[in-house]
Amino acid sequence: MIRLKVFVSSVQKELRAERQAVGSLLATDEFLRSCTVPRIFEEYPAPLQPNPKVYLDLLRTCHIYLLIIWRDYGEILDDDLSATHQEYRLAQALKMPTLVCVRGERSEPREDRTSAFLAEIKAGHHTYSRFGNTEKLLEKVRDRLKEHIRSTYDIAPMPGQDAEALQDRRVASDFERRPIAGLSVDDLRLNMARQMMAEAEETDPARWSDEDVIRLLLSRGYLWWDGTAARHRPTIAGALLLAKRPARAPELTQARLQLEAYAGDAKEGEPLDAPLLDVCLPEAVEQAVAFVRRNSARPLVVKGLKRQPAEPYPAEALREAAVNAVAHRDYAEAGAKVGVEVFASRVRVSSPGLPPGGQSVEILASGQAPSRARNPLIVQGLTWLGLMDERGSGIRRMKRVMELAGHPPPRFTAEHGGVIVELEAAAAAGTSPHATGEEVMPSADTASPEDIAAAILAIVDEVGHATTASCVQKLGIARDTAWRTLSRMVEEGILKQTGTGRGTKYRRKEVS
Repeated sequence: MIRLKVFVSSVQKELRAERQAVGSLLATDEFLRSCTVPRIFEEYPAPLQPNPKVYLDLLRTCHIYLLIIWRDYGEILDDDLSATHQEYRLAQALKMPTLVCVRGERSEPREDRTSAFLAEIKAGHHTYSRFGNTEKLLEKVRDRLKEHIRSTYDIAPMPGQDAEALQDRRVASDFERRPIAGLSVDDLRLNMARQMMAEAEETDPARWSDEDVIRLLLSRGYLWWDGTAARHRPTIAGALLLAKRPARAPELTQARLQLEAYAGDAKEGEPLDAPLLDVCLPEAVEQAVAFVRRNSARPLVVKGLKRQPAEPYPAEALREAAVNAVAHRDYAEAGAKVGVEVFASRVRVSSPGLPPGGQSVEILASGQAPSRARNPLIVQGLTWLGLMDERGSGIRRMKRVMELAGHPPPRFTAEHGGVIVELEAAAAAGTSPHATGEEVMPSADTASPEDIAAAILAIVDEVGHATTASCVQKLGIARDTAWRTLSRMVEEGILKQTGTGRGTKYRRKEVS
């Protein structure tokens, strides 16, 4: 497959949002990202060996020149030309295919030098497309790039891709492209960014220096150049995917994940565990999965002659639920957070915002809904990082792995303007022994005292000790049941008690 480098040229400050939108389009549109890679130059700190025309060196590596013009001509440099004008003339000297997009009608007031620049473009017999807003610009850019690729390389979109692209642009929120002023590139995980960009470029990550990574992030809409402070800063999408602590930015206090674990099947009393995560999305997903596994009751299975605790939920289903929640939520809702709640027999994952594109929750739950991304930059970044797969396949995969593990399918509901996904635990689901080839012990509601004691021993053998709280969290039993069972096992000489109060722990009693 061809990979055409598209150089996006414009006055930087005046058309920053449009430049970022085009970079995002080329990075996320299913057809264009398979054929093109964006190249957008911004200002950089001076290199050790200054090169005042490094932007022209970047242009020489590209295949297509895309020029966007509005009112401003730009700062006049040497040769009595702006950087944008120099880029245009070099592209013509290189006989590079040139696409020109002009904002506003003919009557739009422009600087005199901008009008003269447009006259030069007309004299060069370049046709250009006019646009009035960013949505129209993206439509024009996609149509003209598609036509160039079709006529030059005989490659066209697959059936349905054009309609999908139109729906994607209509559904996508521009919120994720907005600049953040409170964070800088120093607040990002550049090693993670290097992995992400290496996957995007289909190259070895060792090839890219930090400066290379920054350029690639800029080209795809994950960074922007703050000329006033002379610093690179992330956009909303860049901060969510890569910032060490994204919620430090006032625009992203809603980015934190609220995790809560309860002993029973309802929110009764204070949660046993309730961390608030402020980490980048890839880490948030992994920590959420670990939290569920740490705080879930583990049903007992018999392997040979030994009872051993089993995982109550397939890890892949947990990960899909968490990824979907952070990828598709409405981040423009400043007062809402993604929530993960662990109960005795179920896990509840809530994501602010109804399904994009007006899709019903019922169609979403069927796994047959067409893929719609409210946050295409975030979705693409998570895909490059290996946390998301084929578009629209996540829910189907979640249903499949739950079924294979003997669980009911996930339940999807809409509540309070958000989407809720509930997964039932193995014991609560009445998992069939035939699903796993193992005997599943009764749930906490029907387990005998001997079953509970055996489960507590499994906890002790796994981590070296048990506490009343750990028995409640992992087995889903009442606190008084846990305390009575532990006390009985101490009296019977099976366990020994150490510490007092909240520091009380129960360990196996050594046999003398």
